[in-house]
Amino acid sequence: MIAVRFTAEEKAEIIAAAARRRVYPSGFLATAGLTAARGSAIPLDSNHQLDAAIDELATLRAQISRVGNNINQIAYVYNAGGQPRPGQLDHALKTLVHTLAVVDTAAHELVRKRV
Repeated sequence: MIAVRFTAEEKAEIIAAAARRRVYPSGFLATAGLTAARGSAIPLDSNHQLDAAIDELATLRAQISRVGNNINQIAYVYNAGGQPRPGQLDHALKTLVHTLAVVDTAAHELVRKRV
């Protein structure tokens, strides 16, 4: 942990800048400090964009996991000699294909925006 002191005006400026980027002031300061320390020209907004993309991919991963669970349950019913509800497998597969297409789109966006 590194403690720093700012004047009230400096603190307000940092809080406002962080709010514009929708990040916490501590994260804003960490990014700004590391960017300066590394001599990098990466804009501070790039971390926000990356964080948003990571959140989206995490949400999609959870969706894929739920669909996989549904498909496993359908396989269990088939293996036990039963029949799943009509349309259940078709719905699960369509959801999976759609979700994978969204993952592909998100991945392509990340590659396109890569610095």
